[in-house]
Amino acid sequence: MNTTSNARRQFLHASAAALAASVLPGRALAQDYPSRPVKLHVGFSAGGLTDVLARLTATYLGPKLGQTVVVENKTGAAGNIATEYISTAAPDGYNLLFSSVGQIVVSPHTVGNMRVSPQNDLSHISMVGEGDLILTVSAQVPAQDVQQFIEYVRKNPGKVFYADSGAGGNLHLYMEYFNLLAGLQMTGVHYRGTAQLMPDLVSNQVQMSLNAYPAIEAYLQKGLLRPLMIVGRQREPKLPQVPTAAEAGMPQLEVCTNWFGVHAPRNLPESIRQKVQLALSEAVKLDAMKTALAAQSIRPVGSSPAEFMARIAADSAAFEKVARTAKIQVS
Repeated sequence: MNTTSNARRQFLHASAAALAASVLPGRALAQDYPSRPVKLHVGFSAGGLTDVLARLTATYLGPKLGQTVVVENKTGAAGNIATEYISTAAPDGYNLLFSSVGQIVVSPHTVGNMRVSPQNDLSHISMVGEGDLILTVSAQVPAQDVQQFIEYVRKNPGKVFYADSGAGGNLHLYMEYFNLLAGLQMTGVHYRGTAQLMPDLVSNQVQMSLNAYPAIEAYLQKGLLRPLMIVGRQREPKLPQVPTAAEAGMPQLEVCTNWFGVHAPRNLPESIRQKVQLALSEAVKLDAMKTALAAQSIRPVGSSPAEFMARIAADSAAFEKVARTAKIQVS
């Protein structure tokens, strides 16, 4: 009887252990995670705003996770090379994506033949930060505010051009949204980056562009560019006299912000996702990180996965409509 009872007890213990292991694999993984350095992949070249923010995030995220976070640049296809890489990586939390808004909610609607759906093929962890963009014209353009600029474009059909940092990207779509709302037909000139378009904007070869404050600060200080409107939700503290889109009569443009977030491969265990999200939310609350983000005109966010997913869904739906209406499609 004792032998049978012991054998039965051992069988039940083994079955319970096996069941626990099968039910709670993510919890077991999270207890040991991370046990080695974590890679934070960026789809853009070193030195650009996305790369700068990724390295800033890695600096403050690492101590919160208790491991080094290493930034790796996987450039190409407007960030989509990095997105594809993460979508097929092992869902163990050791390969994460630091994204900009265009990769996640714009490119799927403007770029043909995308092989992944960022919204569906990634695990979304947290928005790190958000900033606004500035509608800026060459100082040679005789317009002092947005309404004067709109009238200037209408009086000069075919002669006014806007510049953006890449066909099919978020700035391309945002500018076409401005065109639609203002009833304009400005022609876009697509460059390979902000640094490439600046000489032509300053010299008035192209008349208008949309960029983050750090990219145009030096040109504004020298009087080579003129800011007309903040395309986003809040006034820029460094440009307190420049109205927001809503204040300028275009509240629809408030959706066109410059946000950045962290993602992982789909099927990431929920316990690991929660661990990374908690570390990120703690990092963005640090005074040092908030100061560093403010220097790049970025507001700290640190959203929950649910909040981040809701924002992604809303932005994706809005930009799909803009892309379809403006007939934006690039190969």
